[in-house]
Amino acid sequence: MARAKKIKPIDLSAAVNELLKEYGDAVFDAVSESVEEVTDEATDKLRQVNHFAPGGNPSGAYARSWVNDAVRRTRVSTAKVVHNEEHYRLTHLLENGHVIRNGTGRTFGRTGKYPHIAPVNDWAKEELPKRFRQKVSK
Repeated sequence: MARAKKIKPIDLSAAVNELLKEYGDAVFDAVSESVEEVTDEATDKLRQVNHFAPGGNPSGAYARSWVNDAVRRTRVSTAKVVHNEEHYRLTHLLENGHVIRNGTGRTFGRTGKYPHIAPVNDWAKEELPKRFRQKVSK
């Protein structure tokens, strides 16, 4: 526990500002660490998904191309995004399914849906506040 300091009334605002700055730094560090951990785990979870075809994708190129990138890191905000770097066009088609067509415009049905992004997104939305609360309460 911190030792108590005697402060003159004239120095009170400077002392309060110093305490608020220390608290703000601690909160910012907690947010940054939590965002980093959750995005790393979400990326790993998406890399493990490889069940779209019977037997999976033998090359694993879709799963390997999941990455997380820092979008913004300022004094008041931290943002990272998890995305598929090489096969970004496939993500929507696999997640939601799509119509099968041939070159003449005839449709032959729909492909199956393989929701793999939504569960990880839901997990991340629940996990980030939990991790943040744990870090701030320490």
